[in-house]
Amino acid sequence: MPPTPQRPSPTAHELHRLLPYVADLELEVDRLRRQGQFVQQEVREALRQIRRLCAEAPGGDAPPARLAEVGRVAADLAGVVRDVQELPGYHPAHDQVIAIAVRPLVEQVFRWQQRLENAAQVKLRLELESEHVEWFPARLRHVLDNLLSNALKYRDPEKAEEWVRVGLRVSPEGYELRVEDNGCGLPPGAGDRVFELFYRAAPARAAGLGVGLAVVKLLVEQSGGTLTVESEPGRGTSFLAVLPRYDVDDYLL
Repeated sequence: MPPTPQRPSPTAHELHRLLPYVADLELEVDRLRRQGQFVQQEVREALRQIRRLCAEAPGGDAPPARLAEVGRVAADLAGVVRDVQELPGYHPAHDQVIAIAVRPLVEQVFRWQQRLENAAQVKLRLELESEHVEWFPARLRHVLDNLLSNALKYRDPEKAEEWVRVGLRVSPEGYELRVEDNGCGLPPGAGDRVFELFYRAAPARAAGLGVGLAVVKLLVEQSGGTLTVESEPGRGTSFLAVLPRYDVDDYLL
């Protein structure tokens, strides 16, 4: 038999071109995995609380206060389910420019990340010049997901008030999306390194795989924008994503 031809090894240039897609896929798989685990955990906990409340009811006849507590647990679980549902227009396999309602998207992503990071005490502040942007919904969701996750992960519980601010400025050329917090800030000299693949500002056991901010930078730059960071230890971090404006009519099917 003739020898099986060997495929040539990919070149460094080819690997560099594949990296954004591989990293983006890893991010999406990791997000869905964490989302599924979190929902299962919340459902088990809600059922445990409801069973306990029912078991404590004397003679099987629950008083109004106990029924109200069951209703609160069920409402909280319904809120979790709503928060994990993707907004209309979001599909990572088919991302085209559409008009995106910014406020409900930011609020949904923030609530979801609050649950993941157990950061219910952190307040969200919105400073939006416009309620809508015309951009890629899946890319914008990834950007917000990771920047808000980063802000909540590195919050400072010693602060009297913990907050995350999301600002949006609009110009004829595009959008300036800023996500800032009053958390722990980055270590000295870490500003440029946070966008490196697999970099972690926290110890390995306290952080994920370290691809989130690297993917965000790739997505923003591939879209023609820029992503920069300013931070000071103990005073918080500010990410600025400058996103170019696109004509939605050019992307309609």
